[in-house]
Amino acid sequence: MSVPQFRFLEHESFGRRLLGRLLPLIVLIGTGIATELILFEERSRQASLDQQKVISNAGEVRAILESELNATIHLASGLVAFIQANKGTYKLEEIEPWLVSLQKQEASIRNITLAPANRIQTIVPRQGNESAIGMYFPDNAQQWPAVEKVILSKRPALAGPFALKQGGIGLAYRVPVFLQDDQYWGLVSTILDAESVFAKAKQRGEELQLQFAVIDLDLAPDAKPLYGNINAQQDVVSRLKVNAPGRQIEIHAVPPSKQNQFFTHIQRFAGWSVAFILSVLIAKSFQFYRRQSRSYFALNESQQRFMRAFNTAPQGMALVDEDGLWISANPMLCQILGYKESDLRKISLADIAPDLAIQNLQREWQAQKNSSLQYELNLKHRNGSEVTCLLSLALIDYEKLEKAYWIFQIIDISRRVAAEKQIQANAEYTQAILNNVAEGIVCTSASGVVLSINPAAISILKFPDESFLHVDFLQLICGKENHQLLAEVAQFIQSSTAIELEESETESAYFKRENIIKDYLGNDIHIEFSISFTRQKNQTDVIFVLRDISERKYLELMQSEFVSIVSHELRTPLTSIIGSLKLIEGGIFGHLPDSLARMIHIALQNGQQLALIINDILDMDKLVAGKMDFKLEELSASTLVRSSIENNQSYARQYQINFEFDQPEQDFIVYADAQRVLQVMSNLLSNAAKFSRAGNKVEVSITRHADQLKFTVRDYGEGIPQQYQDRLFKKFSQVDGSNTRRKGGTGLGLSICKEMVERMQGEIGFNSIEGQGSSFYFTLPIVNANNKPIASST
Repeated sequence: MSVPQFRFLEHESFGRRLLGRLLPLIVLIGTGIATELILFEERSRQASLDQQKVISNAGEVRAILESELNATIHLASGLVAFIQANKGTYKLEEIEPWLVSLQKQEASIRNITLAPANRIQTIVPRQGNESAIGMYFPDNAQQWPAVEKVILSKRPALAGPFALKQGGIGLAYRVPVFLQDDQYWGLVSTILDAESVFAKAKQRGEELQLQFAVIDLDLAPDAKPLYGNINAQQDVVSRLKVNAPGRQIEIHAVPPSKQNQFFTHIQRFAGWSVAFILSVLIAKSFQFYRRQSRSYFALNESQQRFMRAFNTAPQGMALVDEDGLWISANPMLCQILGYKESDLRKISLADIAPDLAIQNLQREWQAQKNSSLQYELNLKHRNGSEVTCLLSLALIDYEKLEKAYWIFQIIDISRRVAAEKQIQANAEYTQAILNNVAEGIVCTSASGVVLSINPAAISILKFPDESFLHVDFLQLICGKENHQLLAEVAQFIQSSTAIELEESETESAYFKRENIIKDYLGNDIHIEFSISFTRQKNQTDVIFVLRDISERKYLELMQSEFVSIVSHELRTPLTSIIGSLKLIEGGIFGHLPDSLARMIHIALQNGQQLALIINDILDMDKLVAGKMDFKLEELSASTLVRSSIENNQSYARQYQINFEFDQPEQDFIVYADAQRVLQVMSNLLSNAAKFSRAGNKVEVSITRHADQLKFTVRDYGEGIPQQYQDRLFKKFSQVDGSNTRRKGGTGLGLSICKEMVERMQGEIGFNSIEGQGSSFYFTLPIVNANNKPIASST
C-alpha cells in the first residue's frame, strides 16, 4: 500500500535525546564486551587444542607403558606354555640359562620365580635372592591374599607396587599354571622394577611436557598413585585405561600450566581502544544526522500507525487521488465489494457507483463548502449484485501534503436494511393477524389510554372511527358501577408492571374475568377478558384480549332453565312412583309371583337411579346459580373420613373391596361444611369401589401440606385413559368404553365435587396410570390456634 508523503518535522522526544547521549556509551560497552567475547573464544579454542594434545600425548605414554608390561606378559606366557607342555616337570639346568638370558634382555625384570605347589623352588637370578628360595606363599600373610585371589580366578594378574627386599619398588606379574586335567600346578611370577617400567613413560612425558599419573582404580580414591603425582585441584582432561591383566589402571593427564597472559593483555587493550575510538566516531556521526533521523522515525511511526488503523478498521476505507485513481483500499472494503486490491485498482469509482464519478464529488465538495460528504448508495459488487452502503468522504488538501487525496469510509449496511425490511414485513404480518383474529385485542398504557386496537375489538365495542382514543378503557371494561372489579384490575396492573420493570425475565402475570358492560351504543354485552403485559423500551404496556360471550351465556341460561324445569317436573311424580314401588316390594299386596317381584325390583332400581340423576342435576344447578348453602365450621378430619367409610360400606360389600384408612397420629381440624365433605368423600369412595377389581383394597389417607389438609382416595383398578383425563371434571363427562359404561352414573359427580371443594377454599385433582389405578385428592384449609382457617387469616 502507498500513502501520500508528508513533509514535516516533529520535535525530538526525550527518549530519543537520551538515546543520542547513551548510544556512544552503549557502543563502547558493546564493543568492549565483544572484545572480551573474542578473547574468551580464543582462550576456549586454545584450551580445546591443549586438551586434544594432552589426550594424544597421554595415549602415546599409555602405549609405551603397555609395551613394557606386555613384554613381561609374553615372557610369563611362554614359560607357562613350556611347563604345561612338559606336564609340570622341568630341569633347572635346562631352563635356567634361558631364563637368565631373558632376564638380562629386559632391564625392567628383577627376577623370575617358579613356585610349584605355591612354594618357591626356582628364582632367576639366584644371586641376591637366595633368601626367597623355599618360601611358601600361604605362610606369607602379606602376599598370600593376592596370590590366593589369582589362583581362584585362574587368570594372570599384576600385583603391587610393594617394597623389594633388594631395595626399590616392585610389581609382580603372577600367572597360575593349570595342567591339561585342570590340575593346579603352581605359580609363575615375574617381578618387575617399577622405576624401570615407568622410566620410558616418564621420559616420554617430559619430552611431551605432559604431566600425568598412573592410578589404580582398585584402591581408595584418596590412595597414592602408582606413579606420578597430580594436584587434586587440577582438572583431569584425559583418563585412559591401561591394559593390565587383573588390574584396573588408568593414566590421568592434566593440561600444562597456564601460559604467559601478556599477549592476552595486549589484545584486550587493543580491543578496548578500538571500542573507544568507534564510540567517539558514532557520537560525532549521531550529532550530524540526529535531526534527519528524528524526522524519518517520526514519519515512519506516523505511517505505521495509519497503516495499522487503515488495515484493521472494521469498515471499508480507501484513498483516492485527485484524478480518481485508487491509491489504496483496506481489506474490509475489498471484502465488501468482492475484489482483490490489485483488481480494484483497475476500475474507476464510477464503475461501482455512477454518483461517485470524480467530477460529481468535486462539485458536491465545493457546494458543501469543503465539508465532509455522506451518501447512502448501492455499490456494485463484483458478482453483479448491489450492496447497500453508507459512505463518508472528505478531500484532504493542505500545504504539507505533496498531493491532495480523497479519503473514503464505507460501512456495509445491507444486513441492517434487510433486517429493517424483515421487521417491517413481520410487523405487517402481525398486524394482518391482529386484523383478522376473532378476539378483540386492545393495547393500553397502565393508566388505561388506548394505544392500539384491532378491528374485532372495534366490532365488539361498536366504536365509530377513532373515538376509542378518548375513552378510559379500564373504566369501560370494568363498567362504571363495578368499583370492586375496577379496583382489582388497577391493583393487578400496578403490581404486575412494577414486577415487570424490576425483573424483566420473570413470567408475565395473568388475569381473567367475565363482566357485563355497555358498548358504545349503550347495549349490554357479556364479555370475557384477560390481561397480560408486553415490555416496550422503558415502559410496560397492557394487553387486553376480549371475547363476546353474550350468545354463549344466553345458551347456558336456556340450558339451565330447561334442566331446572325438567328436574322439577320429573321429581314430584318420580317420588310417588318410587314410594309406590317400595310399598309393593315390601308386600303391601301380599306375596308376589317371582317374575312380578323381579320386575318390581328392576323398576324400583331404575327409579332410584333416575332420582339420583335428578338430584345431581339440581345440585349442579344450585352450585352454578350460587344458591347452595355452605355451613362452614371446625371439623375433625379423621371423624369425617371414618364416617364416610361407614356410609359407603354397602359399596364395599357390593363390589367386594375393602376400605383401608391410614389414620395419622395427629388429628387435624379443618374449616368446612360436614355434609358437603361427606358428599365429596362418598362420590370418591363409590367411584373407587366401582372401578376396582374384586378383592382389591381402596386406601384413604390424610396428609398436611403447609396450610392445607390433603384427603386422598387411592384405588388399584383400571385407571383412566390419557385421552379422557383432561375433561374428567366437566359436566356430563364419563370415560367412554364398554367397561365403564356398565358402571352407570350421570357424569356430574366429579364436577359437583369440584364446585363444592372450591367453594370451601380447597382444590381437587387426581393422578392416574392406565392399568395401575387412580388417586383422587382434595384439600381443605386447616384451622390454626385462633380458631381461624389458616388460608383465610393470612
